[in-house]
Order: sequence, then structure tokens, then C-alpha cells
Amino acid sequence: MPDETVTPDDVGTSRAEDRIRALSAERKQLRESYAELQSRFDQQAELVKQADTYKATAAEWEQKFSTARTQWDTERELFSRGITDQEGMDFVRMAYDRLPAEGRPPLGEWLAGDKLPKAVRAYMPEGGAPPAPSAPPASPPPAANAGATNAPKGAPSQYSPEAISRMSPAEYKAARAAILGLDR
Repeated sequence: MPDETVTPDDVGTSRAEDRIRALSAERKQLRESYAELQSRFDQQAELVKQADTYKATAAEWEQKFSTARTQWDTERELFSRGITDQEGMDFVRMAYDRLPAEGRPPLGEWLAGDKLPKAVRAYMPEGGAPPAPSAPPASPPPAANAGATNAPKGAPSQYSPEAISRMSPAEYKAARAAILGLDR
């Protein structure tokens, strides 16, 4: 057996080598952790970009919605005031938009006011209110077949287009053969 004696230099060298190996392993582990964290950071950065894009798109759609809502409210107000002509609606919008933005009354109040431009009043129905529905007629209209008679068979001169148009479906069915001249 060979005599292996450990000298103090050997002990110091082996400790230094162990320390170097431990530090190298720790450094390797830190590099792997760094690479993993960098990968996660890159993924998060991409998600942040997507979130910013979605946020900008949402803001754009909110603006479009707000504009459409304003237009709809304006049209609804114009319709409620009896202004249904497209040219009239365009002119009222133009006249209203000319008012100074500061202190501008709501559209409905402005249309109800007495300081409207003459051109705007021209598009307003009489009295400034929406047109009232027409009253129902005092007497019912005459029946569609009033005065229609069943023509006797063999009298084709009675079957003028006007007489045929006044017939009820049952009368036409009964006189169809005579009208078409099939009963001769």
C-alpha cells in the first residue's frame, strides 16, 4: 500500500477546486435562470404590446360608438320634431353646428325656441310640432264590391274589366266559365 499522505497544500488545493466547481455550478444555474427569466420577460413584453393594441382599438371603437350615438340622438330629436326630409335634417344640423360650442343649448331646446333661423323654420311642420296623425274618416269607405251584380249566363257584354275587378272571389268563381267563354 502506498503511503498517501495528505499535505496541507493538497487540502487547500482540493478546497479551492471544490469552491471553483461550486461557483461554476452556481454560475451555470444562474445563467439558466436568467435565460428562463429573459424568455418570460419577452413573452410578457409581447402581451403588453397586444394589450396596448387592444386598448387603442377599444378607444377607437368607443369614439365610433360615441359619434354614432350622437348622430342617432340628433336624428331622433329631428324626427320627433317632424323634420323627416334629409335635406332639412342636414340643414338643421349645419345651422345648429354654427352655434358657438360654449353655451350651446341642447338640440331639442334650440328647436323649441323662437330664435330659429327662417330656413330652419321652413323645414319644421306647422306649429313646430310633429304632424298629428290624420283623423279617421267620418264614414266607412264603400265596400269594394258595392254595386257589383252577378251577370246572367250568356251575357258576356256584362263582363267588362271594371265589372270583373269589382267581383268578389266567390262571384268570379261562379262566373268564370262565362267570362272565359267556356259555357258556349
